[in-house]
Amino acid sequence: MMLRKSLAAAIALSVLASPTLASVEQIVGGPCTVPDDAGLTDRDVYRIEHLVSSRTGGLAEAMRAESSADRAAVSMLFQNGLYPVAAMPEGQYQCRTIKLGGISELVVYQWFACEVTRARDTLTLSKTTGSQRFEGTLVPAGSGLLYRGALTYGYETTPVAYGDDAKRDQVGCVTKDAEDGTHFVLELPYPVFESRHDVIELVRKD
Repeated sequence: MMLRKSLAAAIALSVLASPTLASVEQIVGGPCTVPDDAGLTDRDVYRIEHLVSSRTGGLAEAMRAESSADRAAVSMLFQNGLYPVAAMPEGQYQCRTIKLGGISELVVYQWFACEVTRARDTLTLSKTTGSQRFEGTLVPAGSGLLYRGALTYGYETTPVAYGDDAKRDQVGCVTKDAEDGTHFVLELPYPVFESRHDVIELVRKD
């Protein structure tokens, strides 16, 4: 099912004053679910189940940012609607992080390199350049795709795994642009550091 309605509602809310956490706390659901064998902590199950709340609050703050170019980048990301996906194609991607709300209302970073690889039955998504990187697994979750991974800094020689450090743990859902099969979005709800809602925009290279 396309997420156009929930995204449209989120963007509409963003032009209003930022809702309090209590006002959006009960918005439950999103583009993926949590499988019973996912091995997530209770906190991270909550983050996935309340992804829409995180997105709504983050967009509300982001649309008040001064940079019209950055606001346009966020609007264009959601304007076509997003579809849940069951898998991502292996290969090289360009990717950028967009931070919605939190310390800054909106931050749109430059493009870096990401890749999707498969080893046996495990699909892995990695950000391979930049000062803040990540790596995690992608697993089917309901009609969507669940990401479970962790933040790694560029100076570290070994990627941090989910569960090694709770402050670094990341969970999220992957969707794709409704009109472009090479354009994907990973949403990371309620990140520990800096922002209210993180979005990783991924565009597959030819």
